Amino acid sequence: MEIDLSAARETVRKLAERLEALDGTTVDQAPTREGSRQRTEVSRTLQHLAHLGDKASVEIMEVFYDFRGWDRPAGM
Repeated sequence: MEIDLSAARETVRKLAERLEALDGTTVDQAPTREGSRQRTEVSRTLQHLAHLGDKASVEIMEVFYDFRGWDRPAGM
């Protein structure tokens, strides 16, 4: 069996790029439209980053379950 983690690697690559882009960002705490817009953008970005982490985990588990197929009894 060949293990193919290319989908998970691509997701992790996207996650790493977006983490790097967001890291060190200074958020405007002022109660202005611009500050509110930026906080909303950062919030959405963080939610998306969490989603990408979950997606990578699911993609890895799919490979794991395919790999573990060898120890399932016949007919299952």
